Amino acid sequence: MMTVFSSERHGLSEDDSCTAAGAPQRAQRRILVIDHDEAARRLLCDHLGAFGFDVAAEDNGVAGLARLADDWDRARFHGLLVELRMPVLGGLAVLQEMNERFPTVPVIAMADAAHVAKLRQAVKLGAREYVIKPFDAELLRHKCLSVFVNDSGP
Repeated sequence: MMTVFSSERHGLSEDDSCTAAGAPQRAQRRILVIDHDEAARRLLCDHLGAFGFDVAAEDNGVAGLARLADDWDRARFHGLLVELRMPVLGGLAVLQEMNERFPTVPVIAMADAAHVAKLRQAVKLGAREYVIKPFDAELLRHKCLSVFVNDSGP
């Protein structure tokens, strides 16, 4: 499958989106991935695109929150995957801002197994689900469909 990545300023290409040719049409929902690790962002974009999502990516929490705000009136995001451990505005701070500014956007938190306590804290702050890295693609698909497509809200 061919994937087009975007936003050179964030280590992708030009238009700040990740799209997958031939992706299933079932779940055409916009998802924002915020992760400082370029390889992880690309892998998540590949998987989410294959699951049928329209995906955009940012490399830090500040840029991610700005993207949510900028796109709010014209093309809202239906969900957010956020890495908890980032050098510029980490995922827990992003979750706190999400609760105040974008409470209707569901969030899935991500971290490696060494940071399970942070994942628990993220759920207490409002994350609907969490993913432990490295993630299993089928489990990621199940959680994303459950939270971003099938979940009707808090």
